[in-house]
Amino acid sequence: MCLLWMVFVRVSWPAAGQDASPEHTAREVQLHVLTDSVAIGEQFFLAVTARYDTAETVSFPLPDNGEALAFGDVEALEAVMHERLLPDGMKVDSSVYLVTTFALDTARVAPIPVAFTTGDDVLIVRTGSTWIPVRSFVPEDAEDIRDLAPLVAFPRSVWWIVAGIVLLLLLAAGIAWWIRRRRNRDDENETERIPPIPPDREAYARLDALEKTDLSDRRNMPFFYDELSGLLRTYVARRLHVQALEMTTGETVARLREQDMPDNRTISRFRNVLVACDYVKFADARPPAKQGADLIATSRGIVESMEMQACAAEEAAAAEMAETHDASSGLPAQPMQPDAPETDTPDTERSVASRLRIL
Repeated sequence: MCLLWMVFVRVSWPAAGQDASPEHTAREVQLHVLTDSVAIGEQFFLAVTARYDTAETVSFPLPDNGEALAFGDVEALEAVMHERLLPDGMKVDSSVYLVTTFALDTARVAPIPVAFTTGDDVLIVRTGSTWIPVRSFVPEDAEDIRDLAPLVAFPRSVWWIVAGIVLLLLLAAGIAWWIRRRRNRDDENETERIPPIPPDREAYARLDALEKTDLSDRRNMPFFYDELSGLLRTYVARRLHVQALEMTTGETVARLREQDMPDNRTISRFRNVLVACDYVKFADARPPAKQGADLIATSRGIVESMEMQACAAEEAAAAEMAETHDASSGLPAQPMQPDAPETDTPDTERSVASRLRIL
């Protein structure tokens, strides 16, 4: 009886990726991975097919405005739709995704939702999930970690004592010189302080220098993409006070989305440039030279857009602060003062007389 009950449950349970409702028994979605293994950062194809009745419509998840779409450990960069009508009256639609992954060892493809629409009714059917092996960059003939070397005995030396005495004397001389200079200084503001270069001018100068890099020589690519990523992260850190140099690309983008500016389009362009740089730095990719010139132009546009939005936000904040100050004080911002009348005082007359005597 137990065996018959288990067989009944196994037969009646719907398969993964299928709709088990009796009125839609022909509906089916499947997930296809078009590779057996990938490397870190490598791009490959992923396909989702949906077989359904022609009276329905189907829709697949698509990347929005160039923003990558995450399916578990993989990110979909682009999508292409295909349709096909079967002789039995059924219809098969498919969506082929260009995806990549930065996972280690294995990458998990999460279930992908597919929406079926009939009139006002919408039903979501999910595909099954799968795992993709990720190849390692460590060579097969690499040696294992070596054991610790034995301790080496060094003879004692008195030179470190002599060096310490010399350092103390130099330190005392430096302190005495600093105190003497401090006392003899008449004006504390005699030394001009060079103002720091604005973040946008620094970014433009580094972009101009980077634009001269010869990308036809593939040996220059690691330096080019590392410098491009660094200058954009430095500009964001200085202009928007975001620690972009200490964060990953995903953490930096998430932090920017939490702020009031920049807008989503600028953030998406910023993320695409950093992802392209990460492919070269971490996946050892070698893109064509034209991509470098396009990324330089895109980076200039990102800096210009962020600069305009930041300046507009600062001007709005300054205007709001001025209005708040005027409203709280109840006085005009700069009251007009009448000119003082010119009068002759006895001191003025004596001053004029003394000047005449000198002449």
